[in-house]
Amino acid sequence: MMLRIKLSIILLFFSLVLFAQEKETDFGSIFSIDLKKRLGERFDVSLGEEIRLLTNDNVFSRWTSNAGVDYAIIRKKLKAGVYYSHLYLYNSNHYYENRHRCHFSLIYKESFGKYTVSWRGRVQGTARDENRGDYKINPKYVLRNKLEVEYLIRGSRWSPYLFTETTNTLNDPLGNEIYKIRFQGGSSWRLDRTTYLEFFLRWNEYLTMPNPNIMSIGVGYKKNL
Repeated sequence: MMLRIKLSIILLFFSLVLFAQEKETDFGSIFSIDLKKRLGERFDVSLGEEIRLLTNDNVFSRWTSNAGVDYAIIRKKLKAGVYYSHLYLYNSNHYYENRHRCHFSLIYKESFGKYTVSWRGRVQGTARDENRGDYKINPKYVLRNKLEVEYLIRGSRWSPYLFTETTNTLNDPLGNEIYKIRFQGGSSWRLDRTTYLEFFLRWNEYLTMPNPNIMSIGVGYKKNL
C-alpha cells in the first residue's frame, strides 16, 4: 500500500509538471514550525512560523507568524478555530508589505478503517497596506474549502496524505468566483509521541488572475507540548 501511495504522489508530481508547461510557473520552497499546547479537554493553543521562497529559491517571498485557538465541539470529529496571522511578503508591485489576517474555520473528520477523511471550511479576511499597493478590495474576504485524505500505516512512522483546496472571493464588486485551486501531497514522519516532521509537494493553480502557477516543496516541524 505504501508503494502505491508513493507512486500516486510521483504521478501527481509529473502530471503537474506537464500541465505547468501551458502557463508560466514559479518554483519555490516552504519551511515551517508549528507548536501546539492542549488546555483542558477541548482547547488547543497554537503558534507557528512559516517562510516561503520563490523564483528557484532566489527571492524571499513571505514570512508568516500565526497564533490561534481551537475548540473541540465533538471530540476527534468536529472542531472550530480562530486564528490571527501577520504576513511580511513581497507583493506584485515589487514592495515588501505587512498584512494582517484573521480567519475562522470548522474542521470535520471521519475515519474509515485506515483512512481518515477531513473537510475544512475557512472564512478569511486580509487587510493590506494601501501605501504599498493599489488594492480595489481591502480588506479582502475569501472562503476556502479543503478536502483531505490521510492513510494510517500501522506500525509505521509515516502517515501519507493528499488534499485539494479551493479559494473563492466573497467581496469582489465584479463578482465572486473560485480563483485558486491548491493540490498537495506528502507525509508526516513521527519522531516520537509528540514530535513530527512533514514533507510535501504543493501546487497552486490560479484560474482567473495573471499570477503564475506555483510549485513548491516543503518541510515542516510540528510539536505537541
